Amino acid sequence: MKKTLLLMLGLCLVFAGTVSAENIVGNSSLEDQSPAFWGTLNGTIGTELAIESAVKYAGVHSFKVTKSATTADVVGWVSVNNATLYWNNAGAGTYALTGRIKTVGVNTSPANDDAKVGIVFEFKNAAGGELTTETLWADQSLADKDWAELTGATILTEAPASLVIKLIMGKNATGTVYFDELGCNTADSWTMWPFNAGAEDVTGWMDWYSNNGSYAVVTDKQAHTGTYSIEMSQPDTCSALSELVYYSKPYPVEAGAWYKIGVWVKTEGVNDSSIYEPGPFATRKYEAGWINLCYFWHKGDIETSWDLEGGDKFVYIEQRDPTTGWTHYVVAEQATENATGFSMRARFNSAVTGTAYFDDFTIEKMVDAPGNAIRPTGNKIVNVPDKYILLQNYPNPFNPETTIEYILPKQSKISLTIYDVLGHQVRKLAETVQESGYHAIIWDAKNDKGENVPTGMYLYVLTTSEQRVASKMVLMR
Repeated sequence: MKKTLLLMLGLCLVFAGTVSAENIVGNSSLEDQSPAFWGTLNGTIGTELAIESAVKYAGVHSFKVTKSATTADVVGWVSVNNATLYWNNAGAGTYALTGRIKTVGVNTSPANDDAKVGIVFEFKNAAGGELTTETLWADQSLADKDWAELTGATILTEAPASLVIKLIMGKNATGTVYFDELGCNTADSWTMWPFNAGAEDVTGWMDWYSNNGSYAVVTDKQAHTGTYSIEMSQPDTCSALSELVYYSKPYPVEAGAWYKIGVWVKTEGVNDSSIYEPGPFATRKYEAGWINLCYFWHKGDIETSWDLEGGDKFVYIEQRDPTTGWTHYVVAEQATENATGFSMRARFNSAVTGTAYFDDFTIEKMVDAPGNAIRPTGNKIVNVPDKYILLQNYPNPFNPETTIEYILPKQSKISLTIYDVLGHQVRKLAETVQESGYHAIIWDAKNDKGENVPTGMYLYVLTTSEQRVASKMVLMR
């Protein structure tokens, strides 16, 4: 059974009007399976290029390139510029270059570079000029060769502005090649590392976990919508200090603006206790043993730094039972005064065991509804509306569920009812007394008899002793 859990922040009502339809989190439901921080090099995903799960050196994936015939150019994968991305700060010095390659049925004894397989490291300056290019070539003395580590080194007398890695099969090379565990870093001090060096993460996302039986990966085992979700799992044999994180890249936000932040979570066999009851707020307090949505605001250039503003915030999930159905966790918060970006994490704090799935991450800027907005200021609620506000449902169109939000200016007896376009009652969603403030109810597209209703337009009507307000929505099965 799906349900919505609304979490309020602070001592004030945080919903400041309607929420825009735009979700700024890219690949929020994990449906784009392209590798994070990598693109194609003259090939096509699904033919010459793939992310392989059956063959890998470590983790759960590897990069795959396959060619049955010669091509007009090299084919492979190409990384983004890693030199100054996020916390990377590539400097001058001696760079250790590493990678692992497995070959199956490749051409042997290549006559020249066009027939070779390799890992290319390209270093450039700020003007785009080449500082150096180094290639680690695979051993092609045999057509089939199990995972082999390739190593090399290069010396840079100045800090590179660009480092791009290419995983290539030359235009005359044929067969199948797997690449994994790529590395590039100054030998005397840590300055950088290539992102998604083992093809573990899907576009827009990163991971952090130890290879000790725990994992944080995208899976098709479960999904709230679509096909994929993030699966996070940790056996009770892991260290109590182990943590798991699958986290988004940062996205630009407006300083001081209000944002609605949400995720859907499902658990299976997690550590449970009566103390694991979600509170009414997001918190900065770190709680061991608890699964959470973690987020923070960034400041500065979100592409070339990882500067956090205000520290981590945790939205703890329901763990009073070891297994729960898909549950929606939602908070709202004002961006900090210096905020330039936002990122979020599916997270296991230390001492968590069991499995959790995360899907449909959202952060939506909240837009003032002129004349009707509830604006938080400090610990007070000001400009409380003098009439009842019925917000547009979301998503709309929808299938099979949609959320209906409304705001009451005072304690009221209300009813919320769904009608078809002919005015026939379809479903009575609520008939009760509620406190003033924000409320949300999910409609599962069923009628009062529990039957699925057909595609079409429907009206949802909020009725009180003083006002009656209505809006339209569309179900598309």
